[in-house]
Amino acid sequence: MEILSFLKPKKKKQFVSEKDFIANQDKQFRLSIESLVSLRDSLVEEEDELKIDYFFYTDTLEKSQKLEKEIQKLEYIVNHGTASHDKSLFVISGRTTEIKMMHETLREWIVTMCDLGYKYDCSFDTWRIVAEAK
Repeated sequence: MEILSFLKPKKKKQFVSEKDFIANQDKQFRLSIESLVSLRDSLVEEEDELKIDYFFYTDTLEKSQKLEKEIQKLEYIVNHGTASHDKSLFVISGRTTEIKMMHETLREWIVTMCDLGYKYDCSFDTWRIVAEAK
């Protein structure tokens, strides 16, 4: 029967392992603390609301489209396309609605984004707070 093993459907390759997911979430939490400290130095208070630009990467168009549809439900600006630095990857990017710049809110947002990425086998790669002039 091993001769016919090539007829079995190939198992889909995992882009984000559980280990990578956990390590990335920890990295994002550290980045949030650094970002909030920097915002406080710039006189942005906890009650101030700002938007955040975000980026995910994945290895198939199908995964990027599924994540895009899910993010649209959050009413964020979102789009997907081929990554400019690596044509074998797809980028999902956009901008959030306004979010309060407090630790708990930012941490919750990071959990949501990391979980969404992992659910659709996409890596929540980077984000940056969009500073708006007061």
